[in-house]
Amino acid sequence: MKQQKRHRTNLISSVILIVMACLLVFLSVVLYNHTRLEIRFDTLILWLKELDDAIVALDSNVEIVLCIFALYIAKCQLPIPMGFLCVISGIVFPITQAVVINLVFTAFFFTVKYYEGRFIGGGWTGMILGIKQLHFIRDWIQFKGNGNPYVLFVSRIVPSIPLGMVSKYYGSMKYDFVYYTCLSLLGFAPRLFIYTKIGSAIYNPFSVQFIVLLMIIVAFTGISIITFNVFYGIKSKQMNQTLLIYSEKEKYKIVL
Repeated sequence: MKQQKRHRTNLISSVILIVMACLLVFLSVVLYNHTRLEIRFDTLILWLKELDDAIVALDSNVEIVLCIFALYIAKCQLPIPMGFLCVISGIVFPITQAVVINLVFTAFFFTVKYYEGRFIGGGWTGMILGIKQLHFIRDWIQFKGNGNPYVLFVSRIVPSIPLGMVSKYYGSMKYDFVYYTCLSLLGFAPRLFIYTKIGSAIYNPFSVQFIVLLMIIVAFTGISIITFNVFYGIKSKQMNQTLLIYSEKEKYKIVL
């Protein structure tokens, strides 16, 4: 059984590593030939630049902000990627304004999900962490019932961890709202900036800046998933050994 779990953990990590390596190699080739690609796809780049000029020429920025805000409201209940919303703001507005807009609306999203968890409960996260094999993760997150600030911060940095599920769970624990908001925004800030920067550079998808940003996201996502998978495998093994020790003590009535 232990060998099967170890084999499964190693297999998942290997698959993720291979996929990440293939994507990075592909992006490296694109980066090396970016000048040729810009010339070959100059029609596409010209169309994207015309689209950029058309957006800049729009009269009412307020209406655009309201439309983006509506998407963030929809994100509260629909599985819309947060990175996609940040990219949209980066496409429409200059980088500084786009970052501010995304920061404010992301804080709104975190607030909604926090109070949703506070009044309704942890939702799917609570159900998943209720599984016996995941109790060690639940105990680590709860941190003696007070909530672990380090887990909250790291969960915002790692792209593979759902933002809404974590927010609801911390809300269900009634974690301090001010600390929750500050840690969430600080942890998500690097991703928010990169996603927004991608939006500002999307008008030339073969530029060095755009390709490098994609490589950073691919590498960071892959490494974070592998790290979590290895961590889960180690902790799961430790918990199995602990349960085995206690079962043996109960069997032979050993009292320490």
